[in-house]
Amino acid sequence: MSHFTGFVLMAGSGTRIRPVFPDLPKPLIPVEGRPLGIHVLEALYESGVRKVVINLRDRAEQIREGLAPFLPPGVEVVYSFEETVLGTGGGIRKAWDLYRGSPLLVIRTCDILTPYEVSRGVQDHLESGDRITMVVSESGPPAEKGKIHLSPEGTIVFPGESDEKASRPVWFTGIHIVEPDVLKPGAAPLCEPYSIVDVYRELKKKGVRIRGEVTSERWLDLGTEDGYRQHREFLEACPRTIRREGERDHPEEPGSGTPSSKEEIRADPKV
Repeated sequence: MSHFTGFVLMAGSGTRIRPVFPDLPKPLIPVEGRPLGIHVLEALYESGVRKVVINLRDRAEQIREGLAPFLPPGVEVVYSFEETVLGTGGGIRKAWDLYRGSPLLVIRTCDILTPYEVSRGVQDHLESGDRITMVVSESGPPAEKGKIHLSPEGTIVFPGESDEKASRPVWFTGIHIVEPDVLKPGAAPLCEPYSIVDVYRELKKKGVRIRGEVTSERWLDLGTEDGYRQHREFLEACPRTIRREGERDHPEEPGSGTPSSKEEIRADPKV
């Protein structure tokens, strides 16, 4: 997967977790002694991803400086800075030039932890022939139920669509695997801010099939007070979710030795 690109969403305001960490941005909240965002980056890295785009807005420099000492060796991190609220969809599309040459984009939110193996999901996505895969679960917070559904054919159904009644509710785990071309700005024009789900709705209208991959792995949203308070219990039940310091080394690219991480700061123009 080293020729694929990762994208980690870190531009959110983090209002849901702010009562617990009023002075700390969400990607930097501590989980087993290291920033939450690093655990997500490491999960991508250990799946073979060597380039990751991160979008930032609130407390951007604090996040960048807080992540820097923990970045996996050999990963190239490219930052896309946002001056205004763009939403998840707007932020991903704004950074399109940073991943446009990649054959595949693996997107994750910075606040959801899961032991789901991204490399396996990529392989399933490639075999499916679909252009977009959303990784979903059949269990999740009751408050989130009904936001997306899965059809009997295994495609994603959004609320209000004609086939919603024949589908079953599922929960989005914050992981999606996408061919970058479908995210090209202008392919589905929308007014900012807008979510990535808004983009997918428009693409469905244009005939793009969105595949849902159901995972049986547990997942936890640490971006809420309740979720964060559950994280230790969750990690005890799912120890494969994160790499604890000293448990195992980062894998190396053949013949690469142990390269240092690389940061590239890009203040890209708004698109």
